[in-house]
Amino acid sequence: MVDLEQAGNDRERLALRIFKAMEDGTLREALETLCTDDFVWANSGIPTLRGRQAVLDHMASGGFAGMIPILAGMRSFSADVLHIASSGDVVFTERVDHHWDGRGRDLMTPHICGVVEIRDGRICALRDYYDTACYRQQPTEPDPAHALT
Repeated sequence: MVDLEQAGNDRERLALRIFKAMEDGTLREALETLCTDDFVWANSGIPTLRGRQAVLDHMASGGFAGMIPILAGMRSFSADVLHIASSGDVVFTERVDHHWDGRGRDLMTPHICGVVEIRDGRICALRDYYDTACYRQQPTEPDPAHALT
């Protein structure tokens, strides 16, 4: 789970807030408050989303499950932030992301190096780099801690 206390400064805390919003299911609202209008979201192996409205439209049409079929059954998300560091307005994270289905199976578990760029106190870019082999991984055995009841 994302812990905002891992942040060493305000820029790192801002970067962690977007991942926390993914966990909490409040990403739509967070995009409005945390991100610039021209926000760019890039993930390995799939088209880059350009503009906050493009991201919102993408979410409204089913999100990444349309591009990554294994995510069709995803019901929740969590991230383990292993490392975070920043230089100026750039924040780097090393994470393990988890995409849980309703039974508590981890559908996709990419190990990610991510870059968050900040401009005028808002996130203007999020780029995640990882091995796309995770798009074909087999779900884990159910974890009762992540099962939806």
